[in-house]
Amino acid sequence: MLSSLKNRILTTCVVIIALALAISGLASYLTVKSHNDEQVAGNLNAIAQGNAQAINQWFTSNTTMLTSVEEAVQDDDPMASLKQLARAGDFMLAYVGYPEDGSTVFSDEWEPPEDYDPRERPWYQQAVDAGEAIVTKPYTDANTGQLVVSFAHPVYDGDELAAVVGADVVIDDIVADIAEIEPTPSSFAFLVADDGTLVAHPDADLNLESATELSESLDAPYLAAMRQAESPRSLSLQGTDKLLRSAPVHGTDWQLVVALDEKEATAGLRAMLGTSTITFVLVALGAALVLGIVLKMAFRRLQNVRNAMIDISSGDGDLTQRLPEDGKDEVSQIAAAFNRFVAKMEEVLIGIRDSSESVRVAATEIASGGQDLSRRTDDAASSLQETSASMEEITSTVENTASSSREANDLSQSASDVAARGGEVVDRAVETMDEVTASSRQIADIIQTMDNIAFQTNLLALNASVEAARAGEQGRGFAVVAGEVRQLANRSAEAASEIRGLIDTSVSRTEEGAKLVRSAGETMKEIVESINRVTGVLGEISSAAGEQSDGIGQVNVAVAELDRMTQQNAALVEESTTAAEQLKAQSDRLAEAVGAFTLSASSSGTPRRTNTLPSTQQTTHQESSEHAI
Repeated sequence: MLSSLKNRILTTCVVIIALALAISGLASYLTVKSHNDEQVAGNLNAIAQGNAQAINQWFTSNTTMLTSVEEAVQDDDPMASLKQLARAGDFMLAYVGYPEDGSTVFSDEWEPPEDYDPRERPWYQQAVDAGEAIVTKPYTDANTGQLVVSFAHPVYDGDELAAVVGADVVIDDIVADIAEIEPTPSSFAFLVADDGTLVAHPDADLNLESATELSESLDAPYLAAMRQAESPRSLSLQGTDKLLRSAPVHGTDWQLVVALDEKEATAGLRAMLGTSTITFVLVALGAALVLGIVLKMAFRRLQNVRNAMIDISSGDGDLTQRLPEDGKDEVSQIAAAFNRFVAKMEEVLIGIRDSSESVRVAATEIASGGQDLSRRTDDAASSLQETSASMEEITSTVENTASSSREANDLSQSASDVAARGGEVVDRAVETMDEVTASSRQIADIIQTMDNIAFQTNLLALNASVEAARAGEQGRGFAVVAGEVRQLANRSAEAASEIRGLIDTSVSRTEEGAKLVRSAGETMKEIVESINRVTGVLGEISSAAGEQSDGIGQVNVAVAELDRMTQQNAALVEESTTAAEQLKAQSDRLAEAVGAFTLSASSSGTPRRTNTLPSTQQTTHQESSEHAI
């Protein structure tokens, strides 16, 4: 409901009017209530004080009559004065009691029983204690059944108590007067003592009862507080709310309480409040009705503009439509501003439409070229990867060849050195063989000498054996030694014979070895020369292989760098292709978005046809025959 601007304005105005009326009514109510409360309090106080003053005058007049017979009651025969007092004060009975003997004289000449002592009666004791005129609590007379109170006044002769004069008074008139106190039909008054005893009440059954019969709160402390209160106090009495105001009766412990019915006391205030409420409702409804009519008339054209704008927005996005611009008010200004906005939007969307078509074509071409370039780049990258792998294999082979050449060169150099040393060794071996030959001959001579020695030793051993045999038992051990020596001599001869044969063989073979060593020395010289020539050739081959390996390594580095760059180019081409595809998709979506609007055929030179929408909501706009995307 509050979504409508008209309803919000209407609601706001009605709320403002209602608040103004409510505030004004509340202020008036509070003002009137304040005056009414003051008036009620004043009237209630006046009623209580006025009626209490009447009771005060009644009490004062009766007390004055009692004091008027002070001298008479001191005479020997006070009867005439007592009868006159009873008649003058309309007392039910007048009497006097004496403190000396406790005698009592009654105006009706009643003779009390012998045990009757006035000094024990409440009226006598209260007057003596007070030292002035008093009134007792009401009681029911036993003879008449009427409600009676007793007045008593002490009479002094100097400082001595001479007598106490008293009189009984029927208070039916007081009760009747109190019953007539009715500020409102439901209001009443009652006379109550400070101890809470009801002295007089419109309901005779409540006389002499406790005030708590009216309300549990109406006890002695509450009555004492009410006596001191300066304003009325609210209390519920017998189920209804009352305003209580009390006035004391001087010379007694009584107070007159006026109970004003709050509902009746504020009847006028409630009537005014009800009238104000009805007026408030009627004024609010009237204001709402008048404002509703005024706002309906004021918003009619604005609603027409709203309906036209809804018609444009809920159609096929026909931006060739225009709102009516009749008049010069704010609604016409809104329509003109909207028409300018739609025209500007149409120009922008036409430019977007043309640009999106160009972007779409360019994006399609870029995407197609990017795909071809990506394919070719992938092929080139594959070829470069294969070339790089082949170059790595060639590099590895050349490096192995160069390494082998260097090793062969080193080996040939080592072989040349070894061959040279071998030649030298062969030369030394030839010399050594010659020396060995010479030594072999010397050994043969030594062996011959050893053979001779062995022969002689054998002879000596044989002789020793013979001698040992001759010696008999003593020479047996020597014979054994001689036998052993002979065996050794034989074995030495055999060994010398074998060594001789070996030496002869060694000499012959040493001579043959010396010949072979000489031949080997010549061959070693030839090998050394050949190895030197091979070493030179291998050195040249190793140098060429090293240079070839360095060149192939540089080529391999260049191929690897080219492969890396090709891979990066391939990645960039793929990214470019993806971007082109996204650009094409974006241009398609842009063309689709612009296609949701009906635009003029061209943005340059060709006049646009503008269709003005009708001003009512029920009329539908004409379909545009212009070009739509």
